[in-house]
Amino acid sequence: MRLPTIPRRRALISGTFIACAGAWSPAPDGRAATPPPTSTTPQAHHAAPPAHPATHPAARPVPAGESISVTGGITTPTGVRNTTPGGGMMPVQTAPKSRSEVTRDFIAKKPANTTVQAMLASMPGVSYARSDPYGQISRGIVVRGLNYTQVGYLVEGIPLTDGVYLSPDAIGGSPDMENVSSVALTQGSPDISSPAYYSVGAEIRTTLRDPARKFGGLLESSYGTWNMKKEFARIDTGEIGHTGIRAFMSYSWSYNRFWQTPGSLTRHHVDAKAIKEWGDGNSAGLTFLWGHYIAGGINANGAATPTKAAFEKLGTSALYYNADYTPGVGSYWQLSRLRNDVLAIVAPVRLNLGSGLKLSVTPYFISWDKWTNYGETISQDHSYYGTRLAGPLSLPDVAANGRQTVEVVDPQHQRTLSLMTDLAWTHGHNTLRAGYWYAYLDMPERANYAATSAQGLPANAWGRYGVTTADGQVMSGWDIVFRQQTNALFLEDAYNALGGRLKMNAGFKAVMIQRWVSNLIPGAATYKNGANYVEPLPQLSASFDITPDDQIYVNGTTSFKAPDRSEAYIDIYDAASPIPIQGHPQNMKSEYAIGEELGYRHNGLVHLSAALFNYNMVNHDVLSTAFVGGSLVTAPIILGGQTIRGAQLEVGLRPWHFFSPYASGSYVHATTDNDFRVGNDLLPTAGKTAVNTPSFTGAIGLAYDDGTYFGNFNLNYIGRRYSTFMNDESMPGYLTSDITLGYRMPTLHVAHTALYRPQIQLNLMNIGNNIYYAQAAGLTSNARTMKGLYGTTIAGKSPTYQIGGGFAIAGAVTIGF
Repeated sequence: MRLPTIPRRRALISGTFIACAGAWSPAPDGRAATPPPTSTTPQAHHAAPPAHPATHPAARPVPAGESISVTGGITTPTGVRNTTPGGGMMPVQTAPKSRSEVTRDFIAKKPANTTVQAMLASMPGVSYARSDPYGQISRGIVVRGLNYTQVGYLVEGIPLTDGVYLSPDAIGGSPDMENVSSVALTQGSPDISSPAYYSVGAEIRTTLRDPARKFGGLLESSYGTWNMKKEFARIDTGEIGHTGIRAFMSYSWSYNRFWQTPGSLTRHHVDAKAIKEWGDGNSAGLTFLWGHYIAGGINANGAATPTKAAFEKLGTSALYYNADYTPGVGSYWQLSRLRNDVLAIVAPVRLNLGSGLKLSVTPYFISWDKWTNYGETISQDHSYYGTRLAGPLSLPDVAANGRQTVEVVDPQHQRTLSLMTDLAWTHGHNTLRAGYWYAYLDMPERANYAATSAQGLPANAWGRYGVTTADGQVMSGWDIVFRQQTNALFLEDAYNALGGRLKMNAGFKAVMIQRWVSNLIPGAATYKNGANYVEPLPQLSASFDITPDDQIYVNGTTSFKAPDRSEAYIDIYDAASPIPIQGHPQNMKSEYAIGEELGYRHNGLVHLSAALFNYNMVNHDVLSTAFVGGSLVTAPIILGGQTIRGAQLEVGLRPWHFFSPYASGSYVHATTDNDFRVGNDLLPTAGKTAVNTPSFTGAIGLAYDDGTYFGNFNLNYIGRRYSTFMNDESMPGYLTSDITLGYRMPTLHVAHTALYRPQIQLNLMNIGNNIYYAQAAGLTSNARTMKGLYGTTIAGKSPTYQIGGGFAIAGAVTIGF
């Protein structure tokens, strides 16, 4: 494989900063300049909203002779104010990098059981694989050609994601959307202080609402197709006495069946947040998130992932696992299931020390327990535990073929403890900021085989009563202990000039990661492994306010991702063979990216944001999942270098006669820089388009809200994408569309209790019932047999796909008090 050399990386870095010479910028990831929305519970709900909502506070004076009606500023129990341009999809941004964001004006009008990832579908540069109508099990997201393991995912400022496999669990790791005030996507690179060190490109930031200053609450009940049900309740304490402390806590329960396979999902979730504020800029907070769900009928990929030939022949029946149990067959649907338990505690402290000094300290703890199970069969007499023959096994329901159906139980138990610190000193026009982040992660992961009974289910699906060898040891395909220690230091300097119109910033970050990985399987060739990674990450950026409503910006950034997945360090075994079914790559290197952006923004009645971008990557790792030897594995695939170039555009209108249109579009040209090695030969993949990356994406939205009646329409287009590195098989482009309709009643008074603005909302998802290829799940190098560059015949192999679609309709009743 022709890999980029170290001198090339240095040349890329040099080119980036020569292009940005003299360009500096302000603290890059400051919050959007849009005024924060009022609390999602009414803060003054004894007073009715004005009959004619006030003009948006940021609106410019209207020249004589023009007549423009801009409306907004309503008050609702769900937090909708109808002030954000584009129907809640385009708040004002000031950071010197491309960023898109949705606020309560948009979030509150989506289905109650949707997720953070589903909020991003209309943003420029995003290809979101919604493989179920509600977006619950749809984690597949690609931003500017980079998959979800390369996209940072922060909730309340902490990386609430699987720290080893870098998979953001859309269900367990997502707060209830009723409590989310905003979701922001930075398409290009993370903030220099971000703890999402693995973010090679984009970063998602989810911010929870603050507790209300007055006592109140919210009740919501939702029902929909596929037996969807959700009950949600939240209470705000208001200020407790005269302590300055306020808090909220919420609980939700939800259930739904799956449209594409037998099975269902049950979820319980708690969000809680408390804040204490005092003095000038001092605060302390505590955020608590807990979630639990169990799903049957899906695995880590969701439903079954057929090849294109199988799907075109069988249709949606290709997504079904076997509905009935057959001894000696592993595809019984009840053996594919997930379980997730997550707990996160965040305790941020902000202190104004005087003399221009501000200190931020944020400790956090994350506990993540996941079980990913699937069906398989093992032989009674010819099964292996690592490299050792394990049989004869004592199995309860051996079929005529001499094989026993088992459920492979794969539990992961992650614990992460971390501390983030940030000290800023402002003197005159200059702000100097320094920070340190430390995190320690520990994860044991020991799979086992749970034998099924004559009815098709094991005695326990979560790790007990595993199949034992003839000498009494519990069999396993992998027995991993993964430990990681991360240290990161950053220093940045920001300078404002020309009365604050010119903002310049330069920063440097160093990330140091130590990993220790062991595999306790008998006979494993690699018993202990690990690696140390040290990466320098400089950044430059600048912005200039041409007018109070027009801004241009430029930035040059670097980012990296250490290899994810334990498969990068250890071999994976299966009971069928003493030889590993998947060997680990040797000396796998970190991905490293260098990016540049040039952008323009205009704020006014019409908001507009446009950007050009360029990235160069080395050691690019694509994500592929497949069944190998009966085991579900995620395989690291190193493609070498990748170049990504493109443009994006967003346009949104402030509420005008109660209407707010929105449109976005992007063009991404992502190509592989190197040929791909297969055995001792090479496939000519250099110059081919990157997999799972559409060249064109677009979205159109139209929102209406007069304070009583409201509605939304959203249309999304995803262009054609390739599913092989040789570009000899592809997925066609597709359209999806959603509609929201709603009505808010006047405040009702029942038995001395005010029921604040009861609301009825109806959501229709995928109204055309379009069934489409959502994303390639199992990537291959070539679908057709062909000759390599050295003359070897390389057999073709068909990719597998996640299938998206399914119409759904959901209704919700919401009451504030």
